[in-house]
Amino acid sequence: MNISLVAPSISSMDMLLSLVEELFDYEVLPKKKEQTQLAIQHLLTNPELGQAWFIEVENDGEKLIAGHIIISYSFSLEHGGRVGLIDQFYLKPEWRQQGIGTVLIPQVEAHAASAGVHALSLEVNIGNKGARKFYEKHDFVPRRQFCMMTKIIAPQEVPLNIAS
Repeated sequence: MNISLVAPSISSMDMLLSLVEELFDYEVLPKKKEQTQLAIQHLLTNPELGQAWFIEVENDGEKLIAGHIIISYSFSLEHGGRVGLIDQFYLKPEWRQQGIGTVLIPQVEAHAASAGVHALSLEVNIGNKGARKFYEKHDFVPRRQFCMMTKIIAPQEVPLNIAS
């Protein structure tokens, strides 16, 4: 079995959107199809924001999409520069527990390093012990003294005369 990361194109955006919706169903997250579609389009057309990949599995000459990974970029003084957030790492249920993640983590790290990333972070559902063990096995360290918090805000357009 050959496992690789394949960058999606704008023409494959519907397939990526479908995978994201599967992840939202699995994690019981609210679906916001139009918002998600616009965000994917924005990410795919602005590589400075991050990177998306399909997880492609080639088995017996057949290539199948087993899931996707999305990394978004940010900046951290703590880590000395650009950091990556693994925003989504989704494998379809039939592809889990087959060593795919173990093959992919070094590939993701190599891509991140080549993009100038100094550290990778991710969120794991606190009750998902299997995922937590998997990431710890791959040297991700829980930051026990921290609690990630989120507040939803409405973005606003910046007038052109203020932006410069």
